[in-house]
Amino acid sequence: MKTPKVLYIDLSNNTGEIREREELKFFLGGTGLATELFLENVNLNSHPTDPEQPIVISTGYLTPYYPVATKSIALFYSPLTNSLGESHAGGRLALAMKLAGIDAIVITGKSETPCYISINNGSVKVNNAEPLWGLKATEAATYIRDKEGMSGLRSILRIGPAGEQKVAFSMVIVDTYRHFGRLGLGAVMGSKKIKSIVVTGNGIGLDRDVNFEEYKKIFEELHKKVTTGSMRKYHEYGTSLNILPLNELGSLPTRNLKSGLFESAEKISGEAFAEHNLTRKFACAGCPLGCIHIA
Repeated sequence: MKTPKVLYIDLSNNTGEIREREELKFFLGGTGLATELFLENVNLNSHPTDPEQPIVISTGYLTPYYPVATKSIALFYSPLTNSLGESHAGGRLALAMKLAGIDAIVITGKSETPCYISINNGSVKVNNAEPLWGLKATEAATYIRDKEGMSGLRSILRIGPAGEQKVAFSMVIVDTYRHFGRLGLGAVMGSKKIKSIVVTGNGIGLDRDVNFEEYKKIFEELHKKVTTGSMRKYHEYGTSLNILPLNELGSLPTRNLKSGLFESAEKISGEAFAEHNLTRKFACAGCPLGCIHIA
């Protein structure tokens, strides 16, 4: 089992360091690894937005080697609930981290001025983001894309004015169509004066010491199950396919959770969207489903 490589970034002195954590390999990456790193660094006696509180981002061991293993996980001390904040996001982040040779990122400290963090194959640079502070997340991303380049190997996380103002439920946008939503990771980034985190890799972290024929066999089996089985419905209708079943169960959050039933659910269902509004589909890096449906 591979030893996790953890990138530690301290914004109090703008330094970054990769450490190999042999003792953490049996946490299996992803949520297990992120939880242990969070517990090592969190201070439950301080406010969630205090500089010492960590942001932990981790990926699983199967990323990017198998279909649908596309998610990254963020753990943080939630300013909304004053307890553990956990959020998952697709996009290119998990792939970019693995291409950069990183299994997890731990960010502590606070920048004196607005910044964005560039991570390139494990090296770290803290850049001035004062001109970006106050901009919408989409506007900031346009500037960073032009400056950083290499879109296919790169992932951009960014916050908007809500995160900057530490709104307790603010989110983080990941590569335009994916998000670390709920529980206020955007506020935690804003409290550290982080406008954006950019991760770029060229493949130095990929494990090539494998039995290729056996790997190919397993990959093809999984790919077939994903693209021909019950999960294929998400390609046709997106994750909003679940709206009608959830409504029938009385589990569709309605009017700020006052009800689990929505009388017009059929008008916002995945089927209705596909028929009347769908213009194109996107997929997260390494996923054959393409459940991102755009109007």
